Amino acid sequence: MPPRWTHVVLKVSDLDRSIAFYARFCGLAVVRDGRPAGHTVWLAPRGAGAPPAFVLVLYRTEVDSRVDHLGFQCEAREDVDRIAAEGERLGALATPPWDGGGDIGYVTLLRDPDGHLVEFTFGQPIAGLEG
Repeated sequence: MPPRWTHVVLKVSDLDRSIAFYARFCGLAVVRDGRPAGHTVWLAPRGAGAPPAFVLVLYRTEVDSRVDHLGFQCEAREDVDRIAAEGERLGALATPPWDGGGDIGYVTLLRDPDGHLVEFTFGQPIAGLEG
């Protein structure tokens, strides 16, 4: 059996602030909590079941590197607009919504509290990809 992709780790400066961002905008919830004794928290989509297929691990340390971006698919174009408006209100909007067509779809990007880019899309052709 080939290896299975299970997680991405982000370096963050404040676990509580980052948990709040990913809960609010991405619908993620804590599934393993290393606070206060530890320095990592695992997040997965709400209702993902046990065990979740994939987790986002927040690692409290100096933020000395970033991923290019994390991508989340929305159910409707209006969801992308709503997220962009809320992100703008909170000063987190990095790129206003735009339609890239084709493999890109309708997209907006926010910055999380440590500057990591998080993409929200509608219309990316994810369905039907073979794994």
